[in-house]
Amino acid sequence: MDIDGWLTDPDERIVHVEFDPARQPLYDSVDPPLDPQLQERLGTIGVDRLYRHQAAAIRSLRSGFSTVIVAGTASGKSLGFQIPIAEAIEADPNATALAIYPTKALAHDQLRSFARVGGPELHAATYDGDTPTQDRPMVRRSANVILTNPDMLHAAMLPYHGNWAAFLANLKYVVVDEIHALKGIFGSHTALVLRRLRRLAAHYGADPIFAFTSATIGNPGELASRLSGLDVHVIDQDTSATGDRTIALWNPELTDPEHGVRASAVAEASEIFARLVAEGRHTIAFARSRRASELMYRWAKERLDTETGKRIAPYRAGYLSEDRRKTERELSDGTLLGVTATNALELGIDVGGLDAAIITTFPGTISSFRQQLGRAGRRQEASLAVLVAGVDALDQYYMTHPDQLFSRSAEAAVVNPENETILDAHIGCAAYELPIVPDDRSFFGSTLEDRLPHLMEDGDFRIRDGKLFWASRIRPTRRVNLRTSGSAPYDIVEVRGDALGSIDEHRAFSQCHAGAVYLHRGESYLVEDLNLANREVSVRRKDVDYYTQAHVEKDLVVTRTEESKRVGRLDVGVGRVEVESHVIGFKKKKMNGGAILDTLPLDLPTERFATQAFWFEFPDELYEEAGLEWQAIPGTLHAIEHTAIAMLPMYAICDRWDVGGLSTAMHRDVGKGVFFIYDGYPGGAGIAPIGFSVAERHLRATLDAIRSCPCATGCPSCVQSPKCGNFNDPLDKAGAIALLDVALDH
Repeated sequence: MDIDGWLTDPDERIVHVEFDPARQPLYDSVDPPLDPQLQERLGTIGVDRLYRHQAAAIRSLRSGFSTVIVAGTASGKSLGFQIPIAEAIEADPNATALAIYPTKALAHDQLRSFARVGGPELHAATYDGDTPTQDRPMVRRSANVILTNPDMLHAAMLPYHGNWAAFLANLKYVVVDEIHALKGIFGSHTALVLRRLRRLAAHYGADPIFAFTSATIGNPGELASRLSGLDVHVIDQDTSATGDRTIALWNPELTDPEHGVRASAVAEASEIFARLVAEGRHTIAFARSRRASELMYRWAKERLDTETGKRIAPYRAGYLSEDRRKTERELSDGTLLGVTATNALELGIDVGGLDAAIITTFPGTISSFRQQLGRAGRRQEASLAVLVAGVDALDQYYMTHPDQLFSRSAEAAVVNPENETILDAHIGCAAYELPIVPDDRSFFGSTLEDRLPHLMEDGDFRIRDGKLFWASRIRPTRRVNLRTSGSAPYDIVEVRGDALGSIDEHRAFSQCHAGAVYLHRGESYLVEDLNLANREVSVRRKDVDYYTQAHVEKDLVVTRTEESKRVGRLDVGVGRVEVESHVIGFKKKKMNGGAILDTLPLDLPTERFATQAFWFEFPDELYEEAGLEWQAIPGTLHAIEHTAIAMLPMYAICDRWDVGGLSTAMHRDVGKGVFFIYDGYPGGAGIAPIGFSVAERHLRATLDAIRSCPCATGCPSCVQSPKCGNFNDPLDKAGAIALLDVALDH
């Protein structure tokens, strides 16, 4: 790719260009050496030597150590576990392996890879929701390597472990791929699914070795250990070859300096995407949301001629599986020149050799940023990556501090298998599979016995002979959804009956209420009905020139303070809270410019959930020292809360959509002004304790972000939030700076 040519005409919007030179590979061998037939099979896929990290992984797994392999995109991580699995099955035809992927698409992609590496004794098959019911018995009988996902393992394999008795009894390896994707609520659920798997394997006499893979994160060993409950050996030196990579930071034009208004990142990304595709460059354009991905596709298609426009497509979770597979296949074989995608394509699905990656707004973490830019140049060719900044505070921080973007260590990933809501749910699932005994503390933790009184309240359990039995007629896995906040998703159906996709309950209330505009494959749909009883959203196709934004009222009660400390002149706490969230209406806003067209009421149920939070308490004397009148306090605290949420992903793998916030000039439980940041999931995902641990650095970064923004009174690059349920009112930027200066003794 002629990258120099692409950057020949410098654009003022390109604020920084980073050059990442090609990396030369480092090789190693293993002892005993690979079987000649295995070596021959590797040669057919272009592997003549092992990278050093591959050889280290093979040695570790051969020695019986559970191992995490940490390396970038297209670094050959998979061979690090595929080779030991192939060797184990060749040595013992009865041996089995289970490979768990975060998505079905990734499992299907890896199936082809296993087939190329394995010998005639290795019979690999996928076992997921797309596997026809009539084919499943044959898969169970004939396959010795099963590729699946956490959802299928949870709902369709572990509850029916009797059908898998021989497979589990001979289980030699368990692979958990792309564990950096197992964060938050999904990762917490998956950690307990893996403990249930280990418990059943032990029941059948097996003690499998675990192999994990991960992109670069701050705590790969800790994450792998938290997921599995095992000690894990870490291999984190990526020794694969890479091509030259040019990374451009693109900051959209500042159209209104006083108010910090910039041109749309999505619009400018679609312009870059269309330009690269028109030049014949195979390009992937990432967006932070489904809506942004759909808009980018629509606007790019409008810029392209008819024939080229047919060679681009949108891709995201929520589409039907056959549509996603078709897009993956056509991108890989070159039928498609480009896709707009959410992070559903961030993971290591083989989509062929791409020339360029466009990242539309900072993806929340440095780990995701590196993963997305690594999707281009997978064949060791030169590649281009463009980060198009949004107006978010963190985006603008990295535009003005590019050294921080390229030199900072990756953030830590957090999971919380001690989440009582999730733990209780999986104790029920485990009891259904096998009665729980006291020794199961080794799988579910020392708090297992402490949970018994609470578990017995609902009548779903019985205790007999010191064992805990599941007593309900309802299978517990039906109540547990690993990928949403705990309830089953809503199906989105066109009025003619066509299924368009799905959405979880929390997003359904705010994005798919009656009157909302829903985007699907670049087309606008108007929501006609949100059926709570049937968990179904009815939509009809309609072109509109506006979008919708929900109005949300919140309340929060502190139920337990677990720890507190002093930061500057503030008390900072962390603990348990109960959150109430109520969608009471929505606004229609003009697509271009955001002008309010209409405000309408809604009558939806109030959501209530217990979770984790951390908070900053502001004593009254600080307001006077900061020169604030009483009426300025709500807007001041609200502004600080917004920016603090925006800056939190600098320290933990999360984004502002994983957490919520609330600020008030006088909170009844605290007795003073306060702002809270809480995990946006029942029971908590482990984000709040990380925030508490870095509270001082976090608050100082918040002040720096607000102060350094050139706007006059507050804008989306500092104190405004795109998800604010109160439409960013009130906000006081000057008050926020003055109060934080006093609070932090500046």
